[in-house]
Amino acid sequence: MGATSILLTVVTTAVIVAAATWFLARRQLTAVGRSTSPYELGAQIGPTADAVLIVDDGNRIRYASPSARAVFGTTVLDDIPLPDLVDRAERRTAEYLLNHARAGDPHAPPRLSRADWTIHARDGRKVHVEASCRPLPLASGFSGLVVSLRDVTAQRDLERELTRQRFHDPLTGLPNRQRFYERVGHAIATEADPVGVLLVDLDGFRAINDGLGQAAGDAVLTAVGRRISETVGRDGVAARLGDDEFAVLIRDVTANPPDRVAARVAGALAHPIDLDGGPVSCSASIGVATSAGASSAAELLQHADHALVAAKAGGLGRWRAYDPSMASALTDRIALGGATKDGSLTLDYQPIAALSTGHIAGFEALLRWRHPTRGRLSPDEFIGIAEESGLIVPIGDWVLATAARSARRWTAAAGADAPYVSVNVSPRQFQPAGFVDTVHGVLATTGLPPHRLVLEVTESSLLRDDDKAWDDLQSLRVLGVRIAIDDFGTGYSALSYLRHAPLDILKLDRLFISQLATSARQRDLVAGIVRLARSLDLDVVAEGIETPQQRDISAEIGCGYGQGYLIGRPVLDPGTHAG
Repeated sequence: MGATSILLTVVTTAVIVAAATWFLARRQLTAVGRSTSPYELGAQIGPTADAVLIVDDGNRIRYASPSARAVFGTTVLDDIPLPDLVDRAERRTAEYLLNHARAGDPHAPPRLSRADWTIHARDGRKVHVEASCRPLPLASGFSGLVVSLRDVTAQRDLERELTRQRFHDPLTGLPNRQRFYERVGHAIATEADPVGVLLVDLDGFRAINDGLGQAAGDAVLTAVGRRISETVGRDGVAARLGDDEFAVLIRDVTANPPDRVAARVAGALAHPIDLDGGPVSCSASIGVATSAGASSAAELLQHADHALVAAKAGGLGRWRAYDPSMASALTDRIALGGATKDGSLTLDYQPIAALSTGHIAGFEALLRWRHPTRGRLSPDEFIGIAEESGLIVPIGDWVLATAARSARRWTAAAGADAPYVSVNVSPRQFQPAGFVDTVHGVLATTGLPPHRLVLEVTESSLLRDDDKAWDDLQSLRVLGVRIAIDDFGTGYSALSYLRHAPLDILKLDRLFISQLATSARQRDLVAGIVRLARSLDLDVVAEGIETPQQRDISAEIGCGYGQGYLIGRPVLDPGTHAG
């Protein structure tokens, strides 16, 4: 039997017992003759498991049944005002109940004169009772009330535990999503000034959970919940919404500006968390919004979610405050979700040529999205949304398959002299299992020779110490696919990685090339990088060549290949003219 069923059974039984006790006491009291004292009257009630009291018109106890000891820790209660034994916070309501019962109909149903009280027993216990009050029958000859107290401590404890489980996260003890949403709605309805909300999403938590195990993941979540709670203190309400999502409600945004709270939370979570296996880094992205621009709790939380998306798109460990322009992010995400099927994604192809001969060696596939309202967008304007939403995986698969089909047509037209196609790969595409199988399947389906496919990865993705990504790249090279490091020089520029990374091609970022003709120091730096790359048997592609001078200097210092507007602008599809 589940906890809910147990509770229903307990409650139902309690109601039946209470009604029966009240009915029996009323029947007994009605049947008795006139008594000279409350004790004689009480003695005629007979034994009962509930504590039965008789109080006078001043609410002083005149009789306590022997069973009252279980509630009060004593039966010596004569002349004590009954409300004085009730918890101070409930005393006024207890007096109201007694006065209400005194003025009421003794034949009325018991539910109309019943309430929960907290009794402080003589032995230090705190006992929760259900009190039922009725006027004594006129035939008793005594003016007062009969009060029946049933001990419901265990029942109330069970109810509180079920409520806690319903509204609190079992791992961190923080309010859960349902409770947090209720608190936000209540705050908006009752606070005179705007309230604020922070949505907190952990960066890279999946890698911790997958790499170190669920126990380590739970320890991290517990530590994060504790840090957030300690950071916001009494000024806010921290909650765990689920998985690696947390939230904070700020009731007074004047005294506690949400942007400052967000900065403190981000700072607290930036410090590594100590686990048994060593410290683990787990930063967080935070979206901030206030009810000043929202008419409901749902709208406020939606604004905070838009801000969170913007924060994650800007990099790890950042926070962003909502502004109305962010509302389009959700629309973009929805539209992007169907882009692989509705024909709004297209590929342009920019040539890569040998600098010594001008021969076209390959084409880089450049993704474009025809936005429903903003027109044709480059990847910089939507890849962040794709990566954060997980859409990068199906979009990446579409790019790979589409580019491979195009390159296969070039191979059929130009034969052995056909150019290769270069496809950019996001680090997120390596996270799910099966990326190598996906590439293998595309090659098998299209018939494209593996050496005519180049996969471009960013420098930062190679420096993540992601064993899975490195293993996948090694497997692809064994298959015959070539690997290029893209935009080299914009990340960590750790040259030592070039000696160990599974690479075939190094692409120098356009920032290096743009200064070749104006800075001797830059030229010497690039020349040193090229010498190292060539010593490792890496082909070097100079990106962003826009002038003949940049082309000539790139060739002079050893770059074998070039790419840029001088070499050729992107075209929709080179077709049979490739090569």
